[in-house]
Amino acid sequence: MFSEFSEALYKAPGRLVIDIDDTGYKFDVEIAGSPSECISKMKIFCYDLMLISFARQHGLGIDILIHDSTIFDGVDPRQRAHALELAAAMAEKYSFQYICTLNTDMVPVGDFSSGFDYQPLVRLRLTDTDPNGSLLGFRY
Repeated sequence: MFSEFSEALYKAPGRLVIDIDDTGYKFDVEIAGSPSECISKMKIFCYDLMLISFARQHGLGIDILIHDSTIFDGVDPRQRAHALELAAAMAEKYSFQYICTLNTDMVPVGDFSSGFDYQPLVRLRLTDTDPNGSLLGFRY
């Protein structure tokens, strides 16, 4: 799954490496170009998405994945679009909820695949124009 997900973002499969030594399990993920901080963030994205997809596929109780906008900070808009489309597809396929907080200027509208409409997936829009646009209905 990790390989499939990373290939959806970068057109080259990544690897999830699990090793065992005297101190226990060691996990590592590899995607071409790994020294980049942005690719490191997408490693986390792919790993998280793999874990919840695997859990749902095997009937485990996890049914929500949440990412803050920092997971996409500095990530190329094309990879951001691919990641959001992939998360939407896996959430539908494995019946889990994917929540991602993004500022509107971070939504890669021009990079989504044709036919992908993110608007119906938006559940809440917050603004700072008045208290009604805040999460709890008031401002500090």
